[in-house]
Amino acid sequence: MYIVLMTSFATDIIFKEKLNQEINIEIDHIHLYVKDTVYWKKWFINVMGFYSIAGGSDEHTNTEIVKTGSQKNPIIFVISSPLSCQSPVAKYLEVHPPGIADVALRVNNLEKIVANYNLFENGIKAIIQEKKYSQGYLKWSEIYSANGLTHTLFERRGFTPILPRKWLKKRQNNGVDKNYFLELDHLVLNVPKGEMASTIKWYEKVLEFEKKQFFKIETPQSGLSSQVMFHPVSNIQLPINEPISKNSQIQEFLDVNNGSGIQHIALRTNKIAEVTQQLRQNGLTFLNVPNTYYEKLAKINLNLKFEPEEWQKIVQENILLDEEEINEKESWNNSHPLLLQIFTKPIFEQPTFFFEIIERRQQAKGFGEGNFRALFEAIEREQKKRGTLI
Repeated sequence: MYIVLMTSFATDIIFKEKLNQEINIEIDHIHLYVKDTVYWKKWFINVMGFYSIAGGSDEHTNTEIVKTGSQKNPIIFVISSPLSCQSPVAKYLEVHPPGIADVALRVNNLEKIVANYNLFENGIKAIIQEKKYSQGYLKWSEIYSANGLTHTLFERRGFTPILPRKWLKKRQNNGVDKNYFLELDHLVLNVPKGEMASTIKWYEKVLEFEKKQFFKIETPQSGLSSQVMFHPVSNIQLPINEPISKNSQIQEFLDVNNGSGIQHIALRTNKIAEVTQQLRQNGLTFLNVPNTYYEKLAKINLNLKFEPEEWQKIVQENILLDEEEINEKESWNNSHPLLLQIFTKPIFEQPTFFFEIIERRQQAKGFGEGNFRALFEAIEREQKKRGTLI
């Protein structure tokens, strides 16, 4: 009896110590729900330079998994389409257009996050599931943010599959990793007007994110507010956008998407001009900026930060440039961190989800308001073409 009591007491101490551990969070994978998995698997391979690592199907859902990036920070997309009306993908597509259904996170302290979630939520409580493998151990739990976005949390030990599904089998990689991207840089979440505060609070209380930069962008036609959230340990960045006008591009996204959702994902590279040129050749289309944009940059001598040949490539590829703001302590060397960004047009039929390609120089960590405004104005031009911005 004495031994049992001591064992229980020791287990309780270990559990409490783990709850007090600092939370670390990384992006595990992004789960896309689409109409045709085979088409989008080929698209990611042929256009975006990914390679296939696993796939399979049960009676309801077909799934393929593609990957690229460094071994330390791989970018993994899980792509699923329905085979029957009972598939969760079919149910999702009845409500939403194709898009991101789950932003899966890899965590070091699943119990603490689930405890945070169950304390914060008043409805259905999250439960932890677990599974042992020959060379690893996997625990996971599904939670839902304040705006309904799914986050499946994975705590991994050793070697584990991307998803705990027996029917998913490894694929033979016959292609070559094109090595276009280094890692997933950030995700952008759109929420309805009036829901930003509750969404921010959820990420603060459940996942222990913190506030960073705040932007308010307005044009004569429309506008948005954006609060950048980040995790202090892993520095995952999640800008949250809210419309401030009825015809805002954020509102258009919300209307078409039938609710909140991930507007775009940024993939980081260290050779943005070359990668953009290659992606164009692969068939990817990008938003354009007018020539006057580069004339303005030349007037403030931003072009002088580049060799003439590189500047010509930047202009030719329509890449956006901005200097990140720095504080007085960092200004001693008069070297402002640089952001180089370009945005694709929506990849699906609907004007919802798109990609951003980003390069950070001189240790740039945040976002520039100039590029934010340039993106907003570029999307407005696309809205006018669709007739949704009058």
